[in-house]
This record gives sequence, structure tokens and C-alpha cells, in this order.
Amino acid sequence: MKNTKTDILASMSKHRVLLFGNKLFGASGYLIHHQNNAAIEVINFPSDYGDLQRLADYNLVVTDYAPFKYERLYSEQQNVFDNLITEALESGTTICFVHYDEDVPRGEKYSRKTAEIYAKDCAALKLSQLGFRILNKLSIRPLRGDIPILNGTIQRGVFQPFLSKWGASHNCFMADEDGKFDDIIVNLQNLPIGFTKELGRGRIIFLPFQRDFDRENDLLKGIYTLVDCLLTYITKMQENLPEWATAPFFKDEEPLNKELQRIEKELQNKKDELEPFAVAKQLLCQAEYKLENTVPDFIQEHLGIKTEGAENYAEDFWILNDSGERIAICEVKSHVKGCKRSSIYSIFNHRDTNGLDKVFPAILFVNQHMQAASWEAKDLPINKQDYQVAANDNILVLRIEDLVRFWAAIRSGLISRDHLLTLLTNSRGWIKVDSSLKITPFPTPS
Repeated sequence: MKNTKTDILASMSKHRVLLFGNKLFGASGYLIHHQNNAAIEVINFPSDYGDLQRLADYNLVVTDYAPFKYERLYSEQQNVFDNLITEALESGTTICFVHYDEDVPRGEKYSRKTAEIYAKDCAALKLSQLGFRILNKLSIRPLRGDIPILNGTIQRGVFQPFLSKWGASHNCFMADEDGKFDDIIVNLQNLPIGFTKELGRGRIIFLPFQRDFDRENDLLKGIYTLVDCLLTYITKMQENLPEWATAPFFKDEEPLNKELQRIEKELQNKKDELEPFAVAKQLLCQAEYKLENTVPDFIQEHLGIKTEGAENYAEDFWILNDSGERIAICEVKSHVKGCKRSSIYSIFNHRDTNGLDKVFPAILFVNQHMQAASWEAKDLPINKQDYQVAANDNILVLRIEDLVRFWAAIRSGLISRDHLLTLLTNSRGWIKVDSSLKITPFPTPS
């Protein structure tokens, strides 16, 4: 009867429940069966850790206060699980930590004599106890007594069947100034022993659970009762529709739901059609290192023109012909305001450093006016004196606006990829591409 992982092919009409970690059951664990309203899956740790799915796939996850301190500490797995909890809470999952006799920090947080000891213990416990780490984020402190608390006052009757038999623990909790309990389930005077904290669309619950690992039947009854009480509590606390309840219930709802699905599909199709434009516009808002990496990729992937990274300068790259030969040296610059003439001199010097003749094509891609707050304020021309200097040195200046509009022109069939490649390697000065995709070289050829 000792444990293997349960069958997870559960009916979609049941709540998906995960019981995680051997410490929930003891060293070996036990075989767990599905219940009427719950498809229960057991993941032993560390033996079954590789089978762990996203916690967001479950309605309820139950685990021990320190599930990753098992024979040794599994720090990296604990960090991953912590991240999975964050995702699951946003999806509406309930995470329950059970506690019984957990170590707590020695000393007092605000005591001169013991504050240092308290801080050191907190740092250590955040590494060894996932439950403590969660509590610390919530600004809630665990406390511990020498004997277990057996006479707590049950505030939520739905947990009476579980707490009256198994709801004992050495631990209780206290909120710091910036912490609070959203719902107290069981308490001793003003100190909660079990409580709920709403986070995202889900919640975290801490509950006492006194387990006798040598009495299998009693332990299994405790587990089943705990799961049943938690699911009942979750149902009572439900504000948003659960996923299964989004299916049509009323007769008049079904055709409206189908129409909504049709509209959503059309909307998604439109979003997919808009995605290439969003990718192109991202270039217009990028600067420095990000822009330097993105421009050559954009030219290759969206314009169909081969590129190659340069060896000497991170902001440089080469345009290649179909044979893989270098036919233009390129440089990428970004400026808060307008294009600086120093950028033109920079690509001139880089061409010279590479031992290339002045007639070898050189292209400066520049993203200017990065502080603009509108397209109108950003889509400004290259200064006349600057593009004349570029023309005199056989350099072509292209704004990122011109680059992405070349892509739009190719996409609309107004220009071919080969024609564009010819323009890039035979032009100098500045080629303006306006919002109507009209292409105009500056200075105007005589």
C-alpha cells in the first residue's frame, strides 16, 4: 500500500489537487485515491520531481511548511517552486502550507540585544523553509511554543471536521505593521494558528496539521478531510467564475457564446496581422545596444537582404550580396535629438580602418529624436548640411523610419528586394521614405 504516483487522468468535472512532497506523508507516503469532487495527484519529492507540472494547472496545491528540506536542502528546486507559486496565484490557484513544529527565528526583530541573531536566523530559514520565505514576503512572523496548541478557536466552521481531530501545532503567527491576515481560520486568543492571505486571483493558506506517520488510516483520513474542507472553503470564497463555469448554462447564452468565440477569433486574427507592424515599430523605440543587434536582424529577416556582423566594432555590420560577398559597410547610431555629424564621421573612419576605398558603399542607420512624445515629433528630416556632408563622402544616411517604411513598401509590392538592394548600395546623402511610402533621394540628383 506504500505510495506510487497516482493516475492523473482526471475528469474535467473534478477539481485538480496536488499533494506535493514526502514530508506531507512521512518518509514513504501512501497511495492516494481520487475523491468524488477531486482528482488528486501526488508528487513525491525528490523522486518524482521531474513529473511536476505548472502549479497553475491545479485548483489546489497542498504541501509541507518546508518541503525541500528532506535529508538535505534542495535550494534550486525550492527557488523554482517559489516561482511556480507566484504564477499559480495569478491564475487563481490556492496554495496551502501545513505546519506542526517548525523552527522560528530566535530573538526579537526590534531588540538591541537579539536583533542580529534574529536577522541571521531569518536569512537561514528563508533558505531552508519555503513556508517561512512566503511568510516573510507577507510581513508575517511565525512563533513557536514548547507544547502544541490543542484548544484553538475555530472561526471558519467549514474546517471543523479537520481541525477538531488534526488541527494542532506548536506554531502560531503574528503580523508586522505592514502585514495583515485576510481571513483567520483558527486562532488562540489574538494569534492566528491558521489563516488565509488573498494574492492575485488565488490565495495562500497556512493550517495546523498534526500527523502520526505510523498510523496510516488516520493519516489518510486527515489528508482526505483536509482536501475536502479546503475545496469547500474555496467554493465559499469564490468570487470569479471557475474555469468550468464559463461553459454555457442558459439556453439563450449558447448562441451568444458562439458569436463571442467567433468575434474573439477574428480579433486574434487581426492581432496576428498587426504583429509584424508592432515588430517594425519596436525598432523606432530602441537605442544603443538593442538597436545595434536588432537592425541587421530586421534587414535580413524582413527585407531579405543578407547581413554579417563586423569584427572590430559592435555597432557595425556588413550587407552581403547573394554570393555572400561584402558590398556595404553599415553602422547603427541612436540620438536623443537629431542626427549628429560625428556619426557620419564615425562610419567614414570605420570604412577607412577596414582598408576600404572611399567609393565603397557605406550606410549609416540612425534612430534620432528618441525623446519625442509622438510620431510627428519623431519623424523629422535629416539636417540638410548633414546629408550633404554624407553625400560628399559617399555615405548614405537612413533614418529607422525610412528603414521600416522600406519594409512596408516591399510588403505592399511598391518596390522589390533587388531594387532596394541597388538603392542602398548606389545612393548617397539621404533617402527619405514618407508616410505614403514615397521614396525621395536627397540631395536631389542633378
